[in-house]
Formats: sequence, C-alpha cells, structure tokens
Amino acid sequence: MANAYTNTGSTSLGGTVGAAGLVQKAYDRLIEFALRAQPLVRAVADKTPARQSIPGSSVVLQRYVDLTQKTSSLTETVDPDAVALATPTYTTITLQEYGNAVLVTRALELFSLADVDPAVANIIAYNMADSVDVLAQNVLATGANVLRPNARTSSATVTSSDTFNSASARKAVAKLRSNKAIPRKGNLYWAGIHPEVAHDLRAETGVGSWRQPHEYQANDEIWAGEIGTYEGAFYVESPRIFANKSGASLSTVSTTTTTSQASGDTTITLASTSGIAVGDSVAITGAATGNVITAISGSTATLTTALAAAITSGVAVTVTPVVKVFNTYFAGQQALAEAVAEEFHVVIGPVVDKLMRHRPLGWYGVAGWSIYRDEALYRIESTSSIDFQ
Repeated sequence: MANAYTNTGSTSLGGTVGAAGLVQKAYDRLIEFALRAQPLVRAVADKTPARQSIPGSSVVLQRYVDLTQKTSSLTETVDPDAVALATPTYTTITLQEYGNAVLVTRALELFSLADVDPAVANIIAYNMADSVDVLAQNVLATGANVLRPNARTSSATVTSSDTFNSASARKAVAKLRSNKAIPRKGNLYWAGIHPEVAHDLRAETGVGSWRQPHEYQANDEIWAGEIGTYEGAFYVESPRIFANKSGASLSTVSTTTTTSQASGDTTITLASTSGIAVGDSVAITGAATGNVITAISGSTATLTTALAAAITSGVAVTVTPVVKVFNTYFAGQQALAEAVAEEFHVVIGPVVDKLMRHRPLGWYGVAGWSIYRDEALYRIESTSSIDFQ
C-alpha cells in the first residue's frame, strides 16, 4: 500500500497530497532532443552551375559530346573533310521554394518550465537540414542504373534471400569504372549504405567476402563494426538511406478485428499486430481490398484508404507482409547536380500581431536537384536479413 502522506500518483488529488499540496512531482528542466541522424546525401551533389547567365526558374547544365573515333588512315594528297561538332547534351534543374515555420507565443515562453527559444531554434535548424537532405535523396533515388542480387528484375521481385553482398559491391564499382566515372576520393567511389544492409556485408563469410581479409590482416574494423574502404569504395553508414516495403510478398498473417468498424473508417483495431509492419498490405472480409498499413499504434492499424463498407467485430483480416527493400548508392563525381537560387537559412519572422505575442521562426530556401551523370551513379536494391531474424 502506498504511503498516504507522500504518494503523488493519486489522480483525484492531481498528483499532490496534503491540504496544502506540499509534496509535488519534480521535473527535469533540461529537455533532451530526439535522436538524430547526420544529413549526408546533399554532399553528393558536387555539380553546381559555374557561370550561370541570369536568374531563372530553371537552370540548364550542358555537356559537350566527344567526336566519334577516327581510325582510318589519311591519304597523303587528300584534305580530310571537316566533322561537325555534336549538339551538347543537357540537364535541366527546376527550382522550387521550400520552407517550414513554427509560432512561439508569449504565453508559451511565460508558462514553459524550460527555456523555449534555444530549443525552437535548434529544432528549426535541424528540420531544415533534415528536410533538404531528403529532397536531395528523393532525386538520387531516381537514378536509371539499378543492380539487384540474384538478377532480380524489379524492386517488387526482391525476396528475403536477396541480401547485399561483396559481389554486388564489386559489380557496382566495376560498372562505374567501365563508365569512366571519376572517383570521389582518390581512386575510391562513395557508397551510402543503411546499417542493416551493412550488417549483411560484414557478416558474409568465405573466399571473396569482406570478412576474410579483415580476420587475417586488419581486424580493427571488425571490432569497431565499420566497413571502411572495400572493393573500390569508401562506405558511409546511415539510417537516412531510403528503405521501402516494396519487395515480394511473404507468408500472410491472419488476425481479426476486435471492434465493429463503420464505413469510412481509416483505422482498424486488431486482435494482434504481431508480425505486422507499416507497408504491409491488408485484406478485410466484407470490405474493399488494396489497403496498406501506414501506421501502427498498439493494436490499432491505420489504412491508406477508408473502409468502403462497414464490418463487424471479429471479422477476418489477412495481412500480407512485404519484403523491405533498401537502397545502397555508389556514386562518382558529378552524379548529382544542385542549383540554388537562395541558400537555405533560418528566418526570424516579423511580429505583426497587435499585442506582440506571436513570434514566428522558420527556414526557407530555393533550390533544385537533378541526376547529372547517370553513368556515375548506381543503386543496389536489396533486403536485409535482420528483418527476418
């Protein structure tokens, strides 16, 4: 039994005890930030306009086309015909405005137990870097050159056995070198890899694997859990690298609803969400198929579209898990281009309300990205064994 004089958990007393509420809950006034991953993809965009003619809503970057090789010999008394230069190829970058903002009120500053202004500034600055990095990767992920383990023909055919391996790394680097792509650091290409994909590369055993030379010659990276440089590329591990539930279907999971659901509901409450994840497809007896789970909170699953028909409690629900497909990027110089009309920056907005209680703070920038040299970029689509352990 709790002590009646010092228990602060009573909801009827609002968390206090005693007539004067002498015993109170204490709060740490130092509020920590969420865990963050360092932005890294924007740094791949190393091609920018060098001599832009005028401001504009788009920027065109051009490349000369080399002459066709001439291998026949000249005739001593014949003047060779001149050859016309080919029209340069071009890449167009469309500029867009991007930004975000929050409103700090006077009441929030007065009532908050922590210092709000430095926290808001920190959150806005990170949101800017975080958002811009995603914008750059949205474009990087559209590169035309795609490799997949076991010669899979599309992302939808990637199975649970198609993990990243040394053969994939060797092939990507070989393709870049065959394309005459310029390395980014010395003779090394840049490789962006998700930690769960890196796990499979480092766990690979046998001749020709990452692990074997490290076990016998340089085992420091085994203890540190790092890939380092390998097979012509230097690896950067980050959870920011994209992964999507877009692979092959796995064994279905059967469950039921625990409550009745009305037509138009966008959530369903399930008997169990075990073995279910965001991105899995859902079929519901008596309702339209084609739904995908977009969020899970406890036993409640959010659907992509509203239920087309009402269903009763206990109705059968079949969830089909889908293989998560991870991107791994291999890039040389000028794989990604960036044009900036106004660099991203924090903006302190004007106080315009009558009582000067509302202080806006945000970020803003105008930029665009485009694949510049497809031959300098390869994307490997694979899964991770961690998802099936």
